[in-house]
Amino acid sequence: MACAPDDPFDFGGPRSCAVPDQNAWVQTLMEQTYLWNEDMPELDPFEYDSPSAMVAELRVDPDRWSRVSDKARSDALFEEGKVVSLGFRTRRDADDRVVVATVDVDTPASAAGLRRGDVIHSIGGLATEQIDEEERWGEIYGESEPGVAVDLEVEHSDGALEEVQLVKDWVSIDVVPETRVLEVGNRRVGYLAFTTFVETSTEALNEAFAEFREADVREVVVDVRYNGGGLIVVARHFMHLLAGAVADGQVAYRVRYNDHFAEENDEHTLLRLDQSLPHVDHVVFITTGSTLSASELLINCVAPHVRVSIVGDTTGGKPVGSRHFAFCDQVAAPITFRLLNADDYGDYYDGLVPTCPAPDDLAQALGDPAEASLATALHLISTGECLPPPEGEGAVAGDPAGLRTPPEPAARHDQWPELAGLH
Repeated sequence: MACAPDDPFDFGGPRSCAVPDQNAWVQTLMEQTYLWNEDMPELDPFEYDSPSAMVAELRVDPDRWSRVSDKARSDALFEEGKVVSLGFRTRRDADDRVVVATVDVDTPASAAGLRRGDVIHSIGGLATEQIDEEERWGEIYGESEPGVAVDLEVEHSDGALEEVQLVKDWVSIDVVPETRVLEVGNRRVGYLAFTTFVETSTEALNEAFAEFREADVREVVVDVRYNGGGLIVVARHFMHLLAGAVADGQVAYRVRYNDHFAEENDEHTLLRLDQSLPHVDHVVFITTGSTLSASELLINCVAPHVRVSIVGDTTGGKPVGSRHFAFCDQVAAPITFRLLNADDYGDYYDGLVPTCPAPDDLAQALGDPAEASLATALHLISTGECLPPPEGEGAVAGDPAGLRTPPEPAARHDQWPELAGLH
């Protein structure tokens, strides 16, 4: 496999689209581009029935993200912000119940009346406890294809039980489902919930920050508690909006490849955009264990330039990214580079620890000042102190640059694996 002279990352394609040729090509690609290529196990590529299965065996610790994806679906997600989905996410509450966390607009879930805080009791006739016992979360929602029907038993906030059937369809991701300007004492605080870094996110972010500029917002709460990442170029745009005006021309982040591609190491600088906030006193990020990748990059790279705090739970821990290599209607996305901020800090594989721990208050709407994580963020902005933990919980404030092992994220029906490994 030889690279084109004008692009060191152009590896052409396999000799044919027969599985053995695909596997051989992907293995050679990994041997050259993979960040941990020197530690990869030796294996026979012809023993695997797909390049995806082979890549899963080639991954080395701490890699959980290198993968092969369907190109059409990957393009739909990252370029159009569309995915085959039912239109909702779930989380576990303190009683280990499966609870609806978000519902996107104009989706099967919203049409059926699902709301944040609804409890899912059964899926496809199986109680959630049975799904746990039989470890069937990976299959319980069926194939990721339009037209697949899923039966749910749902308990609404008023205690009413309802059986609903949702049918999967192509839906547009609601990338900025909530923006508000909140009055906190004599401060105007901008709140923004952000779900994923795809190309359609840029316009939505510009609109939100234009609103914040108009309101003379100087403190911002960025809610990325369910944001699993996406495109780094969109994360960089977000950095410009938050810190570009106060750190124009300064380093945003550095990219570091393996030794074979050391000449391709790069760094990117912050830029002042028309929508950048002219003054930024404090940025508070709301996070959970589902906060990953581009979300963590955003937090890590804004921190050297403005005051940053984290509220919620420890992030998922993905300080690396991937290049895409298209072949045979698929995309190989091996982890190919590390990401460091202006202070050369990265490698937070155990996650970023919150300044102020706070629960994900599923009983309250996102953006409601009474919701526990947002209430903690607003209290921190107003007083400089964390709210005490809920009664019976012994959480203590941590170092935002510190590390601890994150909790396992809750099972989700619409988890887009592409977000975990793509740049």
